[in-house]
Amino acid sequence: MINATMNELEQLFLSAEVAQTRSICVTACHAQSGVSSIASALAERYLLAGYSTLLVDLNLLGSAYTPQPCLTTEDEGEIQWLQANDHHGIFTGITVAKTGADVVSYRNPHYLSEKIQTWHRDFERIIIDTSPILDHSEGIIPAQSIARACQHTLIVVQGGETKQAQLVKTFELLKQADANVLGCMLNNHNQATLGQEMVRELNRCKFLPKSIRAKWSKKLLNNEWLSHIA
Repeated sequence: MINATMNELEQLFLSAEVAQTRSICVTACHAQSGVSSIASALAERYLLAGYSTLLVDLNLLGSAYTPQPCLTTEDEGEIQWLQANDHHGIFTGITVAKTGADVVSYRNPHYLSEKIQTWHRDFERIIIDTSPILDHSEGIIPAQSIARACQHTLIVVQGGETKQAQLVKTFELLKQADANVLGCMLNNHNQATLGQEMVRELNRCKFLPKSIRAKWSKKLLNNEWLSHIA
């Protein structure tokens, strides 16, 4: 679970507010980058700011939300409660079935733009969780099509995993789609610190007694200067 008031997310929120962003697409180069965690945390931040917020799940590769019974609204059957699987937070949202005419329709940026305008009648902020932009699996809604329909796009970069070439390709695809990139957010949750990297190298030195390696490892991990991301 990502804290909705952490400094990095606060900077993103402020950037979006300065840009007067009402709809934002959250995507990444590849899967398991933390897109859904960032999307739900951003939705929570908007709610804390007092905005009526809609979270739209268009990630058909691996949804991070479980739909709950529909709300009582004029558009009952589309608007739902979406419960986040990782921290059980509940948001007002929409999810699209993985098969059927809906998927075909949502692949059209013009159709999605019209849907976003419709949603704006009831919601001040809209956040859309998408599939990875470099994934070309059948049956998904291309992230660049969603990005084109939204005012701005946020790219989540997984520290230690996302390659420079992947990021360059992602920017190229978004540029071709005439998407407006708000910025990138580095997810370093799984990235080792300098101390952890040094401990890993130290443990390769099998000629050192295990007790010595354990003692040095403890000192390395407790060193404040080595607690930064490698």
